[in-house]
Amino acid sequence: MNFWDALKQSLIISGIIALALLGSIVYLAVTGQEIPSILAEGFTLVLGFYFGSKITSTGYTRGS
Repeated sequence: MNFWDALKQSLIISGIIALALLGSIVYLAVTGQEIPSILAEGFTLVLGFYFGSKITSTGYTRGS
């Protein structure tokens, strides 16, 4: 899969969003600030979408 195919499938975009959210969470944790729940929930949502897309694109089916 090349870059443009991945971009068409939103894998690159969701990966970039996940890294941006992770960077924000790490920054807040390192500086000792409280991590807002919306930021943590958003990161979990993007990770779920990212890995769900990867499983769907590989053709994995549960129980087979």
